[in-house]
Amino acid sequence: MPGFAWYSHELCHWHDPGPGSGYVPVGPWVEPLRQFAVDPDLRRAEGLVRAYGVLDRFDCLTPEAATDEELETVHSAAHVSRIEEASARGGGDAGVYAHVNYHSSRAARLAAGACAAAVRDVVGGGHDRAYCLVRPPGHHAEPDRAMALCLFNNVAIGARAAQGMGLSRVMVLDWDVHHGNGVQKAFEEDPDVLYVSIHQDGLFPPNSGSVTETGVGAGEGSTLNIPLPAGSGHDAYLAAFTDVVAPAARRFRPELILVAAGVDASGHDPMGRMLCTSLTFHTLVRKVCDLAGELCGGRCVFVHEGGYSAWYQPMLVLGTASAIADLPAPEDPFRHSLDHLPGQRVQAHQRRVLDFLRDHHPLIR
Repeated sequence: MPGFAWYSHELCHWHDPGPGSGYVPVGPWVEPLRQFAVDPDLRRAEGLVRAYGVLDRFDCLTPEAATDEELETVHSAAHVSRIEEASARGGGDAGVYAHVNYHSSRAARLAAGACAAAVRDVVGGGHDRAYCLVRPPGHHAEPDRAMALCLFNNVAIGARAAQGMGLSRVMVLDWDVHHGNGVQKAFEEDPDVLYVSIHQDGLFPPNSGSVTETGVGAGEGSTLNIPLPAGSGHDAYLAAFTDVVAPAARRFRPELILVAAGVDASGHDPMGRMLCTSLTFHTLVRKVCDLAGELCGGRCVFVHEGGYSAWYQPMLVLGTASAIADLPAPEDPFRHSLDHLPGQRVQAHQRRVLDFLRDHHPLIR
């Protein structure tokens, strides 16, 4: 019987954005510092999922590297060559804050290949759901530019793989704390891909992800940005899903739901100012699975994006994986410091964003 697929590869952990301070490379007045985005933290996350017994519920699969043909469904040939050449030199910046090492090109191809393979698996009926725990992330990578740790756009390549299998409507839901400018740019003129992003307003990239960005030309209405104010927590994210995401999905009627499942909207993450917990992500995943069951035969694929808390990311991945596998939310020793905060309850200024979208977005008004 179809079940749940887990895609990962050891070489994805070998990508390293290099020493620096935040995204800034070592240079004048910048002392070498352990990066937030080092990928051994993702290996720890997979270890916790295994230790908790959740990985036993999945079929663990090893992806193949994405081919040039797969990458070029989203990216230009020049972009692919640029990533390859930067890695071949042993390191450097392959774009805008997109540092690579010798292994990064291979890791990025494996991450994109995992997403494409997971989509083909789920659409083909091999598994009901799939989770790709991969690095580097992808949602900032534009068709001709790497950006902010993202080299190839994993979920966008997955969406194109679904279209290549004959699907006519694909939904990409992105709850990474940063706006997925690369996914939006890839599909802003495509009416057959609905891109929905829940992100922190004004965080990154600058001037990206406004409520007024709703698609271009034939794609008008197929982009839906939900820029929540900093300090939004559990209830605000659930309200965004219930009041905006679900109605948009029901109007669009996707045949597959792809999720850019970043966990950097957590209250312990250094790269954002949101208040989500492992319970938030567990609940969101369950809601996606229920919505997929209602609209597209249960077909959904989750792809890891951002997450930069060395101590909390493993617990957040565990919460995500537990929900995909139909298991209860895990015991979380870190939640006590977040659950009591007033920001966990939806606030009036957060509600205004949702009310505006419900009343004005062309897909749901």
